[in-house]
Amino acid sequence: MTDNDVMKDLNAMPVNVRAREFLERSGKEVRNGSLYCVQAALYALESGLVEAEEDVAQTLNAMTSWRPQRIVNFLMLMYIDEYDPPRWADASNVKDFAEAIISDIEEKMITHFPYYRSPES
Repeated sequence: MTDNDVMKDLNAMPVNVRAREFLERSGKEVRNGSLYCVQAALYALESGLVEAEEDVAQTLNAMTSWRPQRIVNFLMLMYIDEYDPPRWADASNVKDFAEAIISDIEEKMITHFPYYRSPES
């Protein structure tokens, strides 16, 4: 599978289909080269609808240029898994949706970056 195929599969997941709908409703251009849910979270941050720690915002920005396999690894997905962050399906607007995505990305950061949020950092 090519990187484009993997990204297409990722963006076909229900959470990303929903993100695309939120982006299209907001008039935001949707880019096929990165996760739609990340784009929606960044849109909400840039629009002032939500807030996030600077490290989380930087990670979200970085994720827009990551190769699909790195995204899969970061989200801790097996190929057959769906990305299913808590509370995304309950979101009725882009603000609530973005909060769910940001919260999940931050949880993944805590797992992957052991010193994130430690008292020494």
